[in-house]
Amino acid sequence: MPLDVGSEAFGTLLASYPGSGMRLVWQHTEALTGVEVSDDIGSAEVTGIIKTQYPHQEGRWSYGDNMDQVILVIRNPRWALPSYHGQLYEINYALDFETAYKYYDRVSTIREPLAAWIKWRDYMFQQEIELWGKFIDFWMTGGNQYWMDFDYERNGRWPFEYLDEEDKKIDVHCEYEMDCYPRAVVSYERLRNPETGPDEADKIADLLDGKLSMNVLDTEERPCVWEKTMTQPDDTPNNDSSDRTTTNHRAYYPFTYQQLLQIENKLKEYKLKYSGDGWARKPLSQNVVSIIDEYLLDIHDEIEHMEADATPTPAPNEIYQEQLLEWYKSVGRDSRYNKNKLKGMAIYEQIKPFYEDTDDGYHIHDKLRNRNYISQTGQKTILEE
Repeated sequence: MPLDVGSEAFGTLLASYPGSGMRLVWQHTEALTGVEVSDDIGSAEVTGIIKTQYPHQEGRWSYGDNMDQVILVIRNPRWALPSYHGQLYEINYALDFETAYKYYDRVSTIREPLAAWIKWRDYMFQQEIELWGKFIDFWMTGGNQYWMDFDYERNGRWPFEYLDEEDKKIDVHCEYEMDCYPRAVVSYERLRNPETGPDEADKIADLLDGKLSMNVLDTEERPCVWEKTMTQPDDTPNNDSSDRTTTNHRAYYPFTYQQLLQIENKLKEYKLKYSGDGWARKPLSQNVVSIIDEYLLDIHDEIEHMEADATPTPAPNEIYQEQLLEWYKSVGRDSRYNKNKLKGMAIYEQIKPFYEDTDDGYHIHDKLRNRNYISQTGQKTILEE
């Protein structure tokens, strides 16, 4: 049941990187409370429970100061990235609500072809594996802003870049509108698992219990509701034993060997970070580390399997990267910072220095992307060999 617009209610924000299984999270939340979970595309008058992907570019801070607490939802990036792409494909890579709405009938009804996943994966992998980590950092630090002020997509893409550690500051929303440090961290994988699911759902229930306009089910009723909620279809890409489909998701959403190693390295980086000085004694940090440990086991198994198979991965080359760039431009996803387009916007005079000595930025952007990809993977392009 939706709460009346403008009604008084304790506000709870469910925050997740795109593709992190938020559908399952809000299904459990609604089952526990009877309150409809709203999107972050609503008005600032919406109260109660809202799901968001902020600060990722797919999310927006539309709820003003109506939120009182946040629950951080985490999913293994090995599965979050393909799930995110699946969502984009369903709405034809739309960048605005009006366009996305045209493809609403495709949502949860189609599966993208393997070729589409491969293109998006190879073009966006570096950016999205970085943003997966920065999403966790943003909320775990209480809102540390990692993007430049004029970077309205908040993704560090040319002509902007990520802020250095010493230049970061608290996001204005977290400074003035809510405390952005999460009250709980929920693992999508644990929520799906029959052995851990009811306890993971209890984290959500316990934080909502007794709050204004929240009527949470009694403790003894919750396991039954968890079971009933899990009978609803969920074919999102995953490697969980509770998946009730016959789809081989590893084969349908493959990563290259080098990409799997980078995912593993990112997970190790975050395990080290949140078990280090300043974090180790915090219960939420310990929770994050324990979740990441499970992800490391999963990704290590896949890497070992790929090493045993020993199928060579083709080396990237500049021609292929240029083809990916043209494809991404063709679906309208790589022109948000186009110089000629921005010239017609009021913001251009403020960001004009970023565009000096360039035509539209694409050529330089592509070169920088190639250089970054090659430095990350250690692989050479055809032109260097």
